[in-house]
Amino acid sequence: MKFLKKASLAVSIAAVSFAANAELVAMDEATMSAATGQAGIDLNITLEGANAISIGEILYTDTDVADGGSLSLSTVTVGTDSGTLTIENVIDITSDGIMNIATSAVSGLKIGVGSVDLVNAAGANSGNLISGLSLSMDLGVSNTTIGKGTYDAAGVFTADTKTVIDSQSSFKITAGSLSALDGQVGVSGITFDNDGQNVEVDTTMWADASGFNIKVNSIAGDLTLGAVTLGGTTDATTGVFTAGPSIGSVGISNIQMAGATITVSGH
Repeated sequence: MKFLKKASLAVSIAAVSFAANAELVAMDEATMSAATGQAGIDLNITLEGANAISIGEILYTDTDVADGGSLSLSTVTVGTDSGTLTIENVIDITSDGIMNIATSAVSGLKIGVGSVDLVNAAGANSGNLISGLSLSMDLGVSNTTIGKGTYDAAGVFTADTKTVIDSQSSFKITAGSLSALDGQVGVSGITFDNDGQNVEVDTTMWADASGFNIKVNSIAGDLTLGAVTLGGTTDATTGVFTAGPSIGSVGISNIQMAGATITVSGH
């Protein structure tokens, strides 16, 4: 199967100055500051309601074989249950040509996925993997740098030959639920934190001849599944599914990743 995963993080910054000779000159931050009284870009995203951002479907199709099947993610939503929230992003470009994006902390972010399904070549659903995914989470302050180089903890710049995305962020899942495998497995009371605090995440991403690489420099946390149900019945008249009894809860402590690299490529 030929897998193609496209992920995009794009910020477009254009500054135009017309001199007497009609040259087109790109403005650096110092020039922008002199012209506008400020340097850098503030990009604020305000979400209102649970469906502030919604996507009807994300469809991946395996084109490596004739009449390949698909993987469908439907009804993807991003929003909040707490009225409104604003994610503040401060964007700057350093003298080394590195883009820096600093993002504020927010509470009450909600992410939902209606269904994740396998689809055959005829377009019919051939299996449900996940349905009714709902996650409520808090995000801590994060910092992302993009460019051909990185900064260490002391702020020392090291050049690189490839474009690298470095990210330091934190989050915790405060509540969550989902169903899996045609609804026969149910999970509720999902939390993921680090002794009640945010989970710190440090990642480095880049693309090379091998594919798209995600190196997890560090992540540590505790996962709790408050209740797990197995089995259930569907009413023949109403079509309403009733989950089976709970088998109990599951706790996974001290999950740690450090130095693991995930490479995504086609075949």
